[in-house]
Amino acid sequence: MQYRHSILTLVFLGLALCVGAVQAQDRQEITGTVTAADDDSPLPGANVSVPGTTVGTATNAQGQYSLRVPTDADSLRFSFVGFQAQTVAIMGRTTVDVALAPAAQQIDELVVVGYGSQEERDVTGTVSKVSAGDLNQSATVSPDQALSGKIAGVQVSASSGAPGSQSFIRIRGATSVNADSQPLFVIDGVPLSNEPNTAGRNPLNFLNPSDIDNITVLKDASATAIYGARGANGVILIETKQAEGDGARVSYSGSVSSSIVADNIDVLGREAFVDMVQERAPSQVSELGNANTDWQEATQRNGFGQEHSIGISRNYEDSDVRLSLGYLDQEGVLETSSTERMSASLRYNQFLFDDQLTIRTNLRGAKTEDQFEPGVLGNATLFAPTQPIRDVNSEFGGFFEWESGNAESNPVAQYILTSNVGENWRSLGNIEAEYQPNFVEGLSARLKFGYDVTTGEREFFAPSNLKSEVLSANPGTIERASFTRTNTLLDAYLNYDRGLEPINSSIDVTAGYSYQDFYEEYPEFTGQGLSTDIFGPNSTDPASETNTFVTEIPNRLISGFLRANYTFLDRYLLTFTVRRDGSSRFGPENRWGTFPSGALAWRAHQEPFLEDVDALSNLKLRLSWGRTGNQEIGDFLYAPLWVPGGPRAQVQFGDRFVSTVRPNAADETLQWEETTTTNVGVDYGFLDGRITGSFEYYIKDTDDLLFTVPVAGGANLSDRVLTNIGSMRNQGVEASIDAQILNTGDFSWNAQLNASTNSNELLQLNRGNVEGFQGISTGFISGGVGNTIQILQEGEPVNSFFTFRHKRDDNGDPIYEDVNGDGTIDEQDLYVDIAGGGENGNEPDGQINEDDRTVTGSPQPDWVLGHTSQMSFRNVDLSFTLRAHLGQQVYNNVASNFGHFNNVRSFAPSNVHESALENGFETPQYFSDVYVEDADFLRLDNISLGYTIGSIPSVNQLRIFARASNLFVLTGYSGPDPEVGGPGASNIGIDDQIYPRSRTFTAGINLQM
Repeated sequence: MQYRHSILTLVFLGLALCVGAVQAQDRQEITGTVTAADDDSPLPGANVSVPGTTVGTATNAQGQYSLRVPTDADSLRFSFVGFQAQTVAIMGRTTVDVALAPAAQQIDELVVVGYGSQEERDVTGTVSKVSAGDLNQSATVSPDQALSGKIAGVQVSASSGAPGSQSFIRIRGATSVNADSQPLFVIDGVPLSNEPNTAGRNPLNFLNPSDIDNITVLKDASATAIYGARGANGVILIETKQAEGDGARVSYSGSVSSSIVADNIDVLGREAFVDMVQERAPSQVSELGNANTDWQEATQRNGFGQEHSIGISRNYEDSDVRLSLGYLDQEGVLETSSTERMSASLRYNQFLFDDQLTIRTNLRGAKTEDQFEPGVLGNATLFAPTQPIRDVNSEFGGFFEWESGNAESNPVAQYILTSNVGENWRSLGNIEAEYQPNFVEGLSARLKFGYDVTTGEREFFAPSNLKSEVLSANPGTIERASFTRTNTLLDAYLNYDRGLEPINSSIDVTAGYSYQDFYEEYPEFTGQGLSTDIFGPNSTDPASETNTFVTEIPNRLISGFLRANYTFLDRYLLTFTVRRDGSSRFGPENRWGTFPSGALAWRAHQEPFLEDVDALSNLKLRLSWGRTGNQEIGDFLYAPLWVPGGPRAQVQFGDRFVSTVRPNAADETLQWEETTTTNVGVDYGFLDGRITGSFEYYIKDTDDLLFTVPVAGGANLSDRVLTNIGSMRNQGVEASIDAQILNTGDFSWNAQLNASTNSNELLQLNRGNVEGFQGISTGFISGGVGNTIQILQEGEPVNSFFTFRHKRDDNGDPIYEDVNGDGTIDEQDLYVDIAGGGENGNEPDGQINEDDRTVTGSPQPDWVLGHTSQMSFRNVDLSFTLRAHLGQQVYNNVASNFGHFNNVRSFAPSNVHESALENGFETPQYFSDVYVEDADFLRLDNISLGYTIGSIPSVNQLRIFARASNLFVLTGYSGPDPEVGGPGASNIGIDDQIYPRSRTFTAGINLQM
């Protein structure tokens, strides 16, 4: 095991200790308690500082503090949000207790809403904010997993167990079929492209989760319409940390972790395998070896991880600055897979001309390196357990291999001999100027320049002695795929925020212009036929055949937007938003779209008739409507661009074969997908905010769905084309509750519960009156050629499973026997005849064919539940997050592909899935509903235990913690894990050799000075 860059850890710790040593001179210790003057309750997190110095701390959960101050200090300053700050003279005391009085008007929390912010009480749309302290504190590479289980209506699942894999994220269900349904991410005001690249697993891996201050999710159209064409799938706004508090502050967090495979695929061990071969394939007995190899275990390991982050911030009279550095190294549980990241960020604010002009600078960059596993999962599942890993006489690099090229390859040879590495460099930043002229009260003007640049390379090497290469025409392969993506942004907008006291009103108007330009370039190189492997991936000189490609893709989005908020009597709220977008991804006739929205809200608890209801602290009713768009498709799909044909599309002229060129499939009438949302919501609060929450009901209708559909042969020189096909509806209910269950002097317990249900239905498919048309097939599976297991069918959820109903015996087990006595076992014996006859074709006809396939489940859960508890007892804290999905199904493609005995009698005796013994299938039954399984689950996402050490000189806080991630999952699904598929729309709910998920144990420290 390699402990890379451990010197960086020593640097971080050394810096922290040096700073502490400097500050530890000539000091005295002062302790005390900070409470609220109105009810004597402790104020946890209150700031305590020495005026004019960088010395300060924060109170613990009981409102207590301990601070070593310079001997010449004469006073302490105490502050807490919503309370009046106090400066208290020390006067030689070692104990200073303070009671802070509530402020005359409590400052409401600000919520980022896109091109600005609002007080939470003024928000009319459906907006949810999660602060850094409430995010999942798990060992994840990417920040998207931090939201899992935290917000009602937001489904976040890891698409696989690979380190840093991209997450499957849906906000209120899928709004599209073929276009991207992932939400828009905006980091510090810069909208990102969420498309993955060839060199990395997840485009968000460049962002260090330790830099995040809060995450805000915009869910309804009233909130997302300000982002127009990119807001249909919801918007996730990420704000990073900036300098806070008085003076200078240093923070460090470090952790080490170990990961193990949570569960494996159920295949036969040696003894069961030998018995099966002897019984089912006696002709293959001579091929059995004497070894006892667990091939899955041979490709796995315990994954070591380490992560370190340091932040340094300082506040000055007219500026503030924060610098952060981070390092992460995470090994995967499959051999050779890993992710490594080095990151840095700078946030600087400068206030000029009596705060009339503010300059904000935000810069961050990261280098990530991903090592990819070489696709060993299928081979590790099927390779015979009686064969050894090594064979010294083998021509295949000294590894045992079957002679047949159609048999499985040795998975250990694959990961040892090949190399597959991707490297990403990504930088994101913006500089913003805000001017507030003193001659127009309430007016401000902002100009922002932003950029997002990514460059990198994916490098693959397969030596000439690898089995697959030995059997090819040109053994030995080198591939290099480079890329550069540039995203530049210009935002210019005005804001006018003014109270209108004569009419008891206030207005807040924002209007602006946005220009975003994208450019992508993909140079690629392939070399085959290596005369020597000695150079590895570093040279292509010995390659006998080389190919080069260069692809360039421009894209542009131009927009104008307006948002107006009006408040009357401080309790009647109105919001109107409109955005007009022009996208180069559509043809000239359909390039522009207009996306309006409106919302009303009523703060009912402020009405005179509810003033005497002491238990009620908040009651706000909301109603919103809006329309958003979706342009997340490929570029220039409306135009028949000419491309070179493949090697199989050459034309012979005499003794020469000439390559062809042809136009891509295109639909010149391609237009926007549009999603219209209606939302009704209630925000509530009781007992002075000890209990808060919300209820939501929504309907989302998407029209002009974009999908790649089959077309008549000869059309477009292709059999498929992207076009607008119909409409879809999502409707659902969301509920959330946050409660301070207990808050005594020593013990506190805060809990949060959210629940959401979403019903998805495909309303219309514009395919004409085609006789026998059941829907559009989708959901490709492994096994056979071109087989699909899902369908787009009117009246059913998108991507519903479409199978035969398997006949079953009295015990409910699937049958496999010659029922009709014709001497063969086929579909006529195994499946239920449900259609094809009668006047409408919905009665049995005595034949089993495609008419008898029917919808047998959906990969979309009926309910998504999340629960988080945070408890503390004196200096000990405990938190955990539970998450559940109810009412979803998964297609077990591993069992359907490997759960039969055909493989045993094939080119080599292959292992089988254990279900083959249970079902007795001799041949694959890909379209049987046996493999559509209920996949409800309850998962403990993470649990964390910490202890905070007080009374350390020069240290505000030192916390030691231990945590476990994915500690258990309760499910009836027979596969390794019930969460499968994503992040795209092509394999949702299909379990097809997913990288195994891990169980991770972590220990670390958090230090603040």
